Amino acid sequence: MFKFVLIASLLVALCMAAPPREESDAERQEREEYEKYQNENAQYSFNSKVDDKINDGQITRTEERDGGTVRGSYSYFDGFVKRRVEYVADKDGYRVIKDEMEDIGDGPRFNPEGTADVEGSLIGKYSIKLDKDDDEKHYKDIHA
Repeated sequence: MFKFVLIASLLVALCMAAPPREESDAERQEREEYEKYQNENAQYSFNSKVDDKINDGQITRTEERDGGTVRGSYSYFDGFVKRRVEYVADKDGYRVIKDEMEDIGDGPRFNPEGTADVEGSLIGKYSIKLDKDDDEKHYKDIHA
């Protein structure tokens, strides 16, 4: 009986379903004008940072949007290189404004006593310590 009711309900729903209504020229123009207004007036900003003193790395990112222009930067170091990139994206496309990179060493140094500090405009700030009870789940010192 349940199968019959289910099938009948599906058939009724299919029969009653109407094809999607096409948008009129006036509706399309209104939607496009509203989308243009939203894009021209959009604003946001955020940042994030991970300072990993366990695995010897750091990652930062900032970005701001004001209307149709987005400006931002990111940087990282991983024990091998340190890099910082600044960029802009606007009506002329995405462009790198500054790109700096330097060699800083022969790899990360593992520190089982360190902490990883995490910070972001949307998540707040917290720190992580290594769980030494489960050694299999963590990175090892690559120099050991």
